[in-house]
Amino acid sequence: MATGRTRRRGRAGTILPAIMCVLVALPASSVPEPSGPETAPVPKSPRGHYVGYVGTFNIYGNVGHRGDTGDWIKDEADAIKELTSGDSTRWLFIGLQEVCKAQGERFARELGMNSAFVDTGTDCADGQPFGNSVLFHSTAKVLPPTLLPNPDNARDERGIICALVRAAGGRGPQVTACSTHLSVGGKANRAAQAEFIHHGWQPDGSHPLGTNGPVIVAGDLNALPDARELDGMYGSGVEASGPRETESPYTHPTYDDGRKIDYLFTWGTRGSASWRDTGIRRTDNSDHNFYYSGFSMVAGSGARGFSVR
Repeated sequence: MATGRTRRRGRAGTILPAIMCVLVALPASSVPEPSGPETAPVPKSPRGHYVGYVGTFNIYGNVGHRGDTGDWIKDEADAIKELTSGDSTRWLFIGLQEVCKAQGERFARELGMNSAFVDTGTDCADGQPFGNSVLFHSTAKVLPPTLLPNPDNARDERGIICALVRAAGGRGPQVTACSTHLSVGGKANRAAQAEFIHHGWQPDGSHPLGTNGPVIVAGDLNALPDARELDGMYGSGVEASGPRETESPYTHPTYDDGRKIDYLFTWGTRGSASWRDTGIRRTDNSDHNFYYSGFSMVAGSGARGFSVR
């Protein structure tokens, strides 16, 4: 929910072209047996096939950790692996927000994954670039990252980073995996940013997200489920917790005050997509919970058959 510390460059209502995108390639690594009892079962999809788990996590990397890349990251990565019985290859991708660049890279190393990063134009306390990361095993392409609209001229810019990913080993269908973080301030900024992600952005120069297959947007959207700025995302896709919630208590609260402000949205599938075994994992290392779900889909002829089980 919080932001970067020192602004490095500004913008007056336009999206900057000069944005850092870093892809860190890592070798596959062995993973230990689980050391805790809390694990997520493998989703079973009688109508389709299992693709993988997806997670989103605002790591509180600057305000909470001031850029530190210490063993708290290993602890978090180990806990994430425990959710899938020690097997990190079952994660399709993980979106990280409030990330100092080296923190995202260490998360990727600890999970045996790769990472890509968007620099949103502010510095962490130790001088590192600040932004969002997406972690994955296999990618065909990292899409050009971008900053989000900022009609209120908020001090802290927000961005999005996406990659075309497949499950470990290149298995299964290709999914556009995105990590983003909407403004914490006025509703006008969040509404413009959500609309940009859902309809306005054409990362390939001609097609919006989801035109050519499934997209999953993971992120801290700084809005409750009933917020009007999320109308488009709820209207055309499905969120991992299911139907829109209108009041507390939320099924999967993701912020430490009991609100749900972190999301996993999917749309644009050519067939049927399902979320299963959605959950949260609480941690002392962030003011957000780690939010995750199992994603399944079956190819079709253009049917929009979303469901949550």
